[in-house]
Amino acid sequence: MKPIRLSDITKADYERIVRRSKGRDSDILPSVQDTMSQIRTYGDAAIYKKYRTRYGESAYGSIRVSQNEIADAYRSVKPELIAALRQMQKNITAVQGAQLTRVKDTEVRPEKGIRVWREWRAIEKVGLYVPGGKAIYPSSVLMTAIPAQVAGCGEIVLCSPPRENGRIPAATLVAADMIGLTAIYKIGGAEAIAAMAYGTESIPRVYKIFGAGNASVTAAKMLALDVVSIDMPAGPSEIFVIADETANPAYIAADLLADGEHGEDSACVLLTTSWRIATETVAEVRKQLRNLPTSDRVQKSLAAYGVFAVSESMDQIIAFTNDYAPEHLEIMTRNPGRLVQKIRNAGSVFVGPFTSKASGDYATGANHVLPTGGMAKMYPPLGVDAYGKWMQVQSCTRQGLKAIKTSIETVAETEQLPAHGNSVSIRFGRKNI
Repeated sequence: MKPIRLSDITKADYERIVRRSKGRDSDILPSVQDTMSQIRTYGDAAIYKKYRTRYGESAYGSIRVSQNEIADAYRSVKPELIAALRQMQKNITAVQGAQLTRVKDTEVRPEKGIRVWREWRAIEKVGLYVPGGKAIYPSSVLMTAIPAQVAGCGEIVLCSPPRENGRIPAATLVAADMIGLTAIYKIGGAEAIAAMAYGTESIPRVYKIFGAGNASVTAAKMLALDVVSIDMPAGPSEIFVIADETANPAYIAADLLADGEHGEDSACVLLTTSWRIATETVAEVRKQLRNLPTSDRVQKSLAAYGVFAVSESMDQIIAFTNDYAPEHLEIMTRNPGRLVQKIRNAGSVFVGPFTSKASGDYATGANHVLPTGGMAKMYPPLGVDAYGKWMQVQSCTRQGLKAIKTSIETVAETEQLPAHGNSVSIRFGRKNI
């Protein structure tokens, strides 16, 4: 863990850094495919076989979370957590509500008598995946469920893996209950994705699945695309910091560690124009790691996908950033707003020294479900619009159809589709077939 010159990165290291954990997918694919097949074929029986074997009949109980489990969850969390979740709920609802589009302004009249417009409709049945293998994520409940509620989705299913006691963490259950979710299931990993995609006796099939997870979850979401839509292939977390000589190394180090503690496959990158900032940031990382309970995960992620690189050219840094397409991008420079205009590929951008990654993870109201692994080149962050779809609508009067009649008949004849042309001609008293 030491600073290097950006221009000195070898082609092999460049590929390792830019690809990060994507190369692991092929290793886990056979196992994920087998899991998906088991759930699709045997439904609840496959789920119970795994979880009751792991936790025991009495510890695991039913796949669906009971009211007793929710009541126990409320008794075990601090009032401060509920207050924090309430503030998050307020801010997320405000941000997501502002994104909601009910289309009334897209109507176009290309010819007299013709109207074309779009109508937005919420997806009726959605599934939410909330991870919980190495950490507890009540925040992910709010980030995925509130946009669904704002959009107006009729049925919302939530799946999250149980912990050692066979139950979903109390904080996760409280977050789900306080916003009104009722279909909550104790199932994680590829099993959860398969259950929501194919449906089982207990878990209803949904039309679209949302939420981040580990490599197995991401692989399962991609495999399920033959029967269900997904938000994005959101996998292991990553942070990318652009800094100049005005940045605070302690802040940078703290934010890198905050992302690295998600898991050993997280990616932490610093690009700076200052050798001093790079050197002091490395020293700060070592210092802050000493008392960090999650230091083991952080050190593994830094060793696998971490980089501290220096370049004299901010343009070179921007080019590297856009090629990397980071999930979280922090900009700590003298004029951060100017650099934002040059960024083309990033999931969520954090501008200035006081906009920590954790602010967006939790409480600004911005969504923390983001494209990873370079997918920010083509996927947006999760928003309320992802919970619906456009329906195209058009209307022709007799005058409108007459205006385009000849064009339709001509193209239909060229494409050797006579019934197409006839379907217009017949409305004007002439048959072509």
